Amino acid sequence: MNSRINTRHAAGIAIFSSLAVVVALICQIIPPVAGFLSLDAKDAVISMASFVYGPFSAIIISFIAALIELFTFSTTGWYGFIMNFVSSAIFSFTASIIYKKWRSLNGALAGFVAAVVSTTGVMLLLNIFVTPLYMKYIGVPMTSADVIAMIPKILLPFNFAKSLMNSALAMLLYKPLSTALKRLNLAEGKMETKFNKQSVIILVVGAIAFAAAITILLII
Repeated sequence: MNSRINTRHAAGIAIFSSLAVVVALICQIIPPVAGFLSLDAKDAVISMASFVYGPFSAIIISFIAALIELFTFSTTGWYGFIMNFVSSAIFSFTASIIYKKWRSLNGALAGFVAAVVSTTGVMLLLNIFVTPLYMKYIGVPMTSADVIAMIPKILLPFNFAKSLMNSALAMLLYKPLSTALKRLNLAEGKMETKFNKQSVIILVVGAIAFAAAITILLII
């Protein structure tokens, strides 16, 4: 039984790692306000995986996806790898560890709120230290003071909107995806195809959050 579960988890992690890379490749947007920033939806994919397979799967998938991206289509080298891995790992691990302890509608919502706040804060700090190193690497002078000056108008709203968008997508897609995994025997639990009250609330909150994230991104 344990061997079967481990095999199922390994297969699920491999599928989600591949899906995260594909999503990062085909959905990546570089905002014109800052070329070192990138917007994609892979954190939503990884967080959904962590809800199914547990918090530590978030770290594993984040690392695999960032590493594959580094050696394939990434243009930011090891600096981008660090930012990608930390962003995905913080977001998905935070959301799933809270949901694991509090398996309810409130737990899911609290997990995503905490993920948005923690990811935004951590990425702002990382930008202050990593971005000047990356800009120096590509031959563009930039200091930590320059990065700090960008926080109110660019970095804070961008990181917040990106995390909010990934939360929204995870809420909108989690139920159909988890149902599909259970049909394929790649996830445990009772398969529920009907939408209950909690599912509807998650969808409504996800739609509102997605609209808010897009609005913020359009403004900046």
